[in-house]
Amino acid sequence: MNYFTKTRVLVAIIVVLGVTLLATIGTMVYGYYKQKQFADNIARNPQERMEQQANFLRDRLNLTPSQEDIFRKSRNEFHEKTVDINRKLQRVSIEIIIELSSPEPDLKLIDSLVEQYGELHKAEKKVMVDHLLEIKSACTPEQFQKFQRIVEHSQRRMMQRHRQRFQNERMRRGDSIPPRIQ
Repeated sequence: MNYFTKTRVLVAIIVVLGVTLLATIGTMVYGYYKQKQFADNIARNPQERMEQQANFLRDRLNLTPSQEDIFRKSRNEFHEKTVDINRKLQRVSIEIIIELSSPEPDLKLIDSLVEQYGELHKAEKKVMVDHLLEIKSACTPEQFQKFQRIVEHSQRRMMQRHRQRFQNERMRRGDSIPPRIQ
């Protein structure tokens, strides 16, 4: 191979690698901003998101107007109660961290805060169970089966997103990802 042929091949390889690099970086930047935009929209418009969810359930379950009212009231009560409980959970969590950060942590105080945290989680689950029982009582058996499938699908997607986010965080830190046990 003569000098000019080698040079052309090397230039072509460099151009292909450069284009590939630019495409990869562009895809990463686009994905980051798209995800950020999605998260910002959810954070800015929680009421709009709740209405979208209500419309989705109304259409999928073929709810009657009276069922829609029951769903709306139950959802609003559930939301109000869980927001309050989550604020309390955050406050207790911060108190635990503050106490653990002190020069000499009070173990009895930490134990009582952990107990309080557990009671709040219990209360949160109780609110969720009451909400689901109210939804179930408003639905026909067929509607509730559809509702269960929707909830199960939503849970699976949430777990996949959580798992993906966890893996991405580990990769950013440079941790190795252990093989999955199946």
